[in-house]
Amino acid sequence: MNDRNDKNRSRQSKDARNPQFRPRKKPVKAASGKPSPTAKHPKPPRASARQRSASPGRPAKKPDARRRLTGRKRLLRVALLGLLTLITLTVIAGGVTYASILRDLPDPGDPLKGRDQTSVIYDRNGEVLAKLFAEQNRTDVPFADIPQDLKDAVLATEDQRFFEHEGVDPRGILRALWVTLTSDEVQGGSTITQQYVKNALITPERTLRRKLMEAVLAYQIESRFTKEEILELYLNTIYFGHGAYGIESAAQVFFRKPATELGLAESAMLAGVIRSPGRYSPYLNPEDANDRRSTVLKQMLDQGRIDDAEFEAAQAQPTETAGLPDNDAQAPYFVEYIKAQITERYGSELVFRGGIRIDTTLDMRLQRAAEAAVANHLQQPDGPSAALVAVDPSTGEILAMVGGKDFETKQFNVAVQGRRQPGSAFKTFVLAAALQEGVGTEQVFESGPASFQLPNGETWDVTGAAPGGPMRLRQATEKSVNSIFAELILDIGAEEVLDTAKRMGIVQETQPVPAIALGGLDVGVSPLEMAASYIPLAAGGTSAVPFGLKRVSDAEGEALFSAEPSRTAAISPQVAYLTTDILKGVLTRGTGTAARIGRPAAGKTGTTQEYRDAWFVGYTPQIVCAVWVGHPEAAREMKDSRGRNITGGSIPSRIWADFMKAAHEPLEVKEFARPEGVSQISICSDTGQRAGQWCPNSFTSLYLTEHLPDGCEQHTGPVQVEIPELIGMTKENAISALRRALLPFEVVEQDVRGVPAGIVSSQNPQGSSIGTTATVVTIVVSDGGRSDRPPVARFTSPAEGAIGQAVTFDAALSSDDGTITSFQWEFGDGQKLTGRQVTHTYAAPGSYSVTLWVTDNRNQTTSTTRNITIR
Repeated sequence: MNDRNDKNRSRQSKDARNPQFRPRKKPVKAASGKPSPTAKHPKPPRASARQRSASPGRPAKKPDARRRLTGRKRLLRVALLGLLTLITLTVIAGGVTYASILRDLPDPGDPLKGRDQTSVIYDRNGEVLAKLFAEQNRTDVPFADIPQDLKDAVLATEDQRFFEHEGVDPRGILRALWVTLTSDEVQGGSTITQQYVKNALITPERTLRRKLMEAVLAYQIESRFTKEEILELYLNTIYFGHGAYGIESAAQVFFRKPATELGLAESAMLAGVIRSPGRYSPYLNPEDANDRRSTVLKQMLDQGRIDDAEFEAAQAQPTETAGLPDNDAQAPYFVEYIKAQITERYGSELVFRGGIRIDTTLDMRLQRAAEAAVANHLQQPDGPSAALVAVDPSTGEILAMVGGKDFETKQFNVAVQGRRQPGSAFKTFVLAAALQEGVGTEQVFESGPASFQLPNGETWDVTGAAPGGPMRLRQATEKSVNSIFAELILDIGAEEVLDTAKRMGIVQETQPVPAIALGGLDVGVSPLEMAASYIPLAAGGTSAVPFGLKRVSDAEGEALFSAEPSRTAAISPQVAYLTTDILKGVLTRGTGTAARIGRPAAGKTGTTQEYRDAWFVGYTPQIVCAVWVGHPEAAREMKDSRGRNITGGSIPSRIWADFMKAAHEPLEVKEFARPEGVSQISICSDTGQRAGQWCPNSFTSLYLTEHLPDGCEQHTGPVQVEIPELIGMTKENAISALRRALLPFEVVEQDVRGVPAGIVSSQNPQGSSIGTTATVVTIVVSDGGRSDRPPVARFTSPAEGAIGQAVTFDAALSSDDGTITSFQWEFGDGQKLTGRQVTHTYAAPGSYSVTLWVTDNRNQTTSTTRNITIR
């Protein structure tokens, strides 16, 4: 290093070693004094028009031809006059503009004077998150003391023709344009002189006037200072990120050493940061920063500034930073996320010196809850870290963000920049795509281990299956059964699943292969991306792009930027609701029971192979939250403090639950709104098809109205059942036994001598006999042998009915030794009627108990109950 600096010092001009800046005087070209080339050969005098017309042998022009020629001359004169006028006006306008620009130009030798104002970042409620200002103790490093490696690195990547141009480099602009158009790399065309002007002397607005001022100032600086002085000014004022202006401040922020001690690898790192301090920060994006360092080193090698040995040695040196100084900002990961955005948008000069106000979407109440939830569950110093992102599904506003468990030791923001495999949390997109394609919520699949033949001829052996046997889609989601989701994606197509994921919010490119059903992506996803992709489920099918920057105002209060939420239809409201209905079961009885929060919520766990990543992504109608747990620096197995493997259903679910409980404490309890186009129907428990009247076991579930399942094909007639033995049971127990057997029944209460009141004395058919699910069982219940016999209540009705169709109930079989004066009906759905014969319509499927109460003229009342199944 010292050898290289000594060489540099020997190459410096005498002026450069002078610590005082002196104007560089340019030579003035003397006039050549040569005579005009035309003086040697004077032209003969031109004959007049009259002389030419009178010349012998020349015929006279006709009058009409002369008039045409005169007209052309007039038009030509008018055109020339107009052109001269336009040129004159342009020159005048240009002169006026140039004079105006000259009047407004700052002093090139007085950078940053009187322009420092503190900018402030606020949360959504006006609470201060951070104050942004330039490094106050900036120390200028003399040119002679700046390491030659740093000079060469900056020149190689920012302005390799610096010593050849005069402030503006047309060749550099054309080269940058060509590289930008012909490759994925975006290059700037500004010279080092222009960058110095832009960052240290003029305001950052993007206007033509500003660009002209930049060019004029660049030429002025080139005429006033030597190249060495310009490079010194540049290196002592350029922005390196994290509030560091100039190489001395940058060396301290990144390496805790003076700039004079920087080595080649460190110099290349700093030179690479200049182009985009947010993107190439070794704290925020270590991989990108390391790649950028390699690019700078290769440029230095290609330009002959270092040799092969130096290149190889620097490449092999690991990127080691000293850690950011103490950060007093609240929500530091979020603050860095916002700083990167506004610096990219407005430039470091305005952000750190312009006194702007930055209003964000963050809610510090929720942020504190998020940080507490992470800290409470991850207390092992060498254990895994976590990331959490919470967003408002109605707008996409980011409400809380935790990028890691300790910002002071690791500034890499996993919440935004992490690319991790999502595991089974990606099954949600398979589920949504399947429902959209008409797969039923209760469709039955084989759950055991399976091997699938892929289109390319390979065999896909899927692990993580259930022990085997039929399983409905709802259960498969709750238990996260891999084999069923593998079968699903092969049925509906990986392209359809990936398209659904992208419409819902996944932006990371990946190949449409079957493995994505289980979370096997080419490149992983960030927690922010996963939170965004679950927004349509919480918001009725509508996606929203997450954002944290709400408004930016200048020092005078004028708005520079105001966010406008971006919302688009992603999936249908019906598919969103059905997906949510299934994912609610993950919390109530599936892999995510640790995430219960005592209000309607849904979500999905995710665990990758060898327990390297663990997720829980869940939501309510008010908040979507994604939690990731893992090791940011590497994908390696995780264990908790007790040595148990960490899964999505353990620590991530508990972090999610703690945060969501605190976040929802002041919020009202809201249900997910059920849209039209979703029907509740009766499903056969055995087949998963629409239940018929002969299905022995059934339950109700939700389906897309446009994709109702076919009728049960297994139970097409009455099913034989054994009639239970009921004699001696209480009335209530007998009715329960009949319902379990799915048998219709009738209860008759009468005087039975010797039998206590409320006990079944007889039944028909007899117990242990064989009947069918259509057999009506009549039981006689003793009323205790009262002397004044009450009326006998009996009625007829069908055993089954349909939703929306009237059912007739007839009490004509009721009798009494006196006169029945009242018939009262209760239908099991809260409705009541009076009369001997009535009709009633049920609005929902299910099994209902219908009770008839009859009263005689002695005011004695008795009742009978039968059940009816509505499908």
